[in-house]
Amino acid sequence: MRMLDADRKDSVRVMQLYLSPREAAEFRNALGKLLSDPEQNEHEHIFADDMSREISFSILTPTKLGNLSGFTDLERKVLQEP
Repeated sequence: MRMLDADRKDSVRVMQLYLSPREAAEFRNALGKLLSDPEQNEHEHIFADDMSREISFSILTPTKLGNLSGFTDLERKVLQEP
C-alpha cells in the first residue's frame, strides 16, 4: 500500500476515511471496476458532494511496480518507499 498527499507532496503513513453512504458505494463500485483488470493502467476518482475533496486510487501490482515510467517523479518517489 502506498498513499500520497498530493497537496503536501509527500507520502502518508496513516489515513482515516469518513465516507457518506453514496461515497462508499461509489468507492466500492470503482474498486470493482479496477479489479476486473488490475493490470490496466487506470485509476478512479471519488468526489465529495460539494467537490471540495477527492480520493484518487488505482490498483498496484508487481508488474506496475516493475515499470514506473508512466508515473510522475513524486509518484515514483512514494512508490519506491519500503
